[in-house]
Amino acid sequence: MKDLDYYKSQPKADTHTHLNLSMRYKRYKKWSGITIPNFPRKMKGLDEMHEIIAEYTRPRCKTAQDVLDLFIMSIEDAIEDNVVVMETSVDIMFIRHYQEDLDFLLSDLTNLKKKNKKKIDLQFELGIPKTQDRNFIAKWAEPMMQSKVFSNIDLYGPEVSEGIEDFVYLFKLAEKYGLKKKAHVGEFSDAESVQYFVETFNLDEVQHGIGAANDDSVLQFLADRQIRCNVCPASNVMLGAVKSLETHPIKKMMDAGVPIGLGTDDLLFFGKTNSEQLFDMVSCGLLTESDAEKILSVR
Repeated sequence: MKDLDYYKSQPKADTHTHLNLSMRYKRYKKWSGITIPNFPRKMKGLDEMHEIIAEYTRPRCKTAQDVLDLFIMSIEDAIEDNVVVMETSVDIMFIRHYQEDLDFLLSDLTNLKKKNKKKIDLQFELGIPKTQDRNFIAKWAEPMMQSKVFSNIDLYGPEVSEGIEDFVYLFKLAEKYGLKKKAHVGEFSDAESVQYFVETFNLDEVQHGIGAANDDSVLQFLADRQIRCNVCPASNVMLGAVKSLETHPIKKMMDAGVPIGLGTDDLLFFGKTNSEQLFDMVSCGLLTESDAEKILSVR
């Protein structure tokens, strides 16, 4: 069997990651001076994760320089894992850390892309949280999309269908400006919600989407449309969305013909690079080496 060093040596994509939370805990701890008890650890769903964010990470990020430092650490750890394409969300609310100076934020992102272009293709996603002030989002979303600094849009927050029609206009704007359209759904929600989000927003890709594995007709729907699901097995296990890595539905999804990308989600919280995730899935018998190679080919 191929060892971990093999997977580390292979160029790969990280198709689902949040740029402010995608560094190793060891690196974050050194930078922040903050120790998070018993960490990384399994959590009781997103509620406990958000509690940790509220207590230990959000208060430490106050300035534009703090945001930039987090971004740099995440990029450095991705490069260390031989990630050559990183599709990574930048939360729209970070404009507040930049004193609502859009040119300042865009300049930092552009410089990051240029500085690292020989090692990694940074594809920034405009991250839209459902729970934040919608007037604020409406104010800044179009100028950010129009800037051409962002390649994708990603909607995240509670995986509920109620009220999502309020965000359709953002995906229409994304189409206008040529951004790839993504949304978080199906980590904790059911198969029906995955199809509903895809149809409502005309999604190109789904962030997570593992709930689709519970309905063969939805898997067929995704396969027929070739909607890639950017799956994060370590996140799913650590948050309790699946009982164990061995029972993860990624194999079922692949066998059904659903395109699969692999994401670290939040490396800070889940502690597994994509190399480690691939090695772990092959080691436990969830994936074959051929399956792993297919995932490695995704760019």
